[in-house]
Amino acid sequence: MIELEYKSEFIEISYDSENSLVVTRWTPNTRHLTIDQYKQEILAAREVFMNHYPFACNLSLTQDFHFVIDPATQEWTAQQFNDYLPPKSAMVVAAEFVSQLSIEQTLQNMDVMVRYFDNEPEARDWLIGKVK
Repeated sequence: MIELEYKSEFIEISYDSENSLVVTRWTPNTRHLTIDQYKQEILAAREVFMNHYPFACNLSLTQDFHFVIDPATQEWTAQQFNDYLPPKSAMVVAAEFVSQLSIEQTLQNMDVMVRYFDNEPEARDWLIGKVK
C-alpha cells in the first residue's frame, strides 16, 4: 500500500510498504524555492526516512527539480541523511543540467548505491529487483 507521508508545493513524499520504498517527487515549483524552504523540505524528507528506517530503497523523481544546490548546502543535505539511508536509491533525472549536477554532487557525499534513470518504471523495476 502506498501512503502519502508529506506534501507541499515543492515536494511530495510517499511510502510504499509493499516494497519498503520511499518515493520523493519534486515539483516544477522548485523554480521558486529559496534556500530556507529547500532546507525545510529536506528536514521533512529526513523525518519520513527516519520514520521508516530501515527501509529497502528510495526513488527520487527529480525530473522537475529546478533548484540549484550550492556546495555548502549539498554537504548539509548529505549530513541530514547519513544515518537513515537505504542500501539502494534510484533517481529519475532532471532535464535541467545545472540542477541535475547539483543533485549528483550532493549524492556523492552519501554512502548509498545510486543509479540514474530517465523514466520512473525502469527505476522502480531496478529498485525492487525486477531488473539486474
